[in-house]
Amino acid sequence: MQVNFEHPPDRPGVVIARVSGSVTTLEADQLWESAAQQLEYETRFVVFDFTEVSMLTSAGIGILVRLYTRLKASEGGLAVFGCSARIREIFAIVMLDRVLKVCDNETEAWEALQP
Repeated sequence: MQVNFEHPPDRPGVVIARVSGSVTTLEADQLWESAAQQLEYETRFVVFDFTEVSMLTSAGIGILVRLYTRLKASEGGLAVFGCSARIREIFAIVMLDRVLKVCDNETEAWEALQP
């Protein structure tokens, strides 16, 4: 798994996390550590780009929930876009699509995070 973080200059407090590869038990801790570091810099909103994610396990889902909870506590939010049909199905099965903002594209993800 690889994660690249972008800080759009026109959107203070927002981070785009472009994830590629598998998000399984082995990578979940890495995802948490790298994403949690971003939250230390007054980040309130995280947009995950899952376009290049091939697999997401319960460990990865747990990290997303943990991040969501932490962001929500600071009146922030989390959105995900670019999910494959299989990952969308996983979100639906665990009913995470009712909590997280699961969007089709980056524009929708930005709009979903607007107050």
